Amino acid sequence: MERIVAGLVDKVERRFYGKYRGTVVDNDDPARLGRLRVTAPGALGPNVVSGWATPCLPYGGAADQGLLFIPERRAGVWVEFAEGDLEFPIWVGTYWSKPGGASQVPKPNAADGSEAGSVQSPPTSKVIKTRKGHTIQFEDADGAEMLLIREGAQGHRVTMNADGITIVDKSQNTILLNQDGVSVTDAHGNGIEMTGDAMTLTAAVPLTINAAGKAVSITCASFDITKG
Repeated sequence: MERIVAGLVDKVERRFYGKYRGTVVDNDDPARLGRLRVTAPGALGPNVVSGWATPCLPYGGAADQGLLFIPERRAGVWVEFAEGDLEFPIWVGTYWSKPGGASQVPKPNAADGSEAGSVQSPPTSKVIKTRKGHTIQFEDADGAEMLLIREGAQGHRVTMNADGITIVDKSQNTILLNQDGVSVTDAHGNGIEMTGDAMTLTAAVPLTINAAGKAVSITCASFDITKG
């Protein structure tokens, strides 16, 4: 019995259970399995880089399906070891820090796509944001509910909130769909607005209709042309 107990104690003492703070050293997995090489000083010692750590993710495990979010190099990750064995590292999540006193938590965006000046408090927005600023944001604050999709490099965005659905590109060409109707406006002030009461075409530049040899038919109750 003593030998059995001693064997169990020896096995436990040589195992590393629980989570350890780690840092990503390499995320370019040659096997393309989402693995990372990390440092975890609390388990591996200083300046020791692990073998390829397998991801522990909430969805996946079968071909062509899953949740693929691979941390960047130098990102903070939580590291565990399968059955406590240092030969089988697992990365199980990430964590943020406050280098220089500033939180690394991603800041939310306003409906116009602009980024807030500080991390949200209280945390009413659920935010997915990449290193390049590509963002999907779900705002659950009462009275300010919103879904925002923003492309980080150019600033194109789609905003869905109480005002309707707004699509805006980097030049501020805009499409708005709401309960009143549909409007399309370009960055120069040209636009078309369609509502239940009227349809209005606005030209801020010379307007040309070119039918290229085709017939043009206009049917209406009355026709007015006014010099403006």
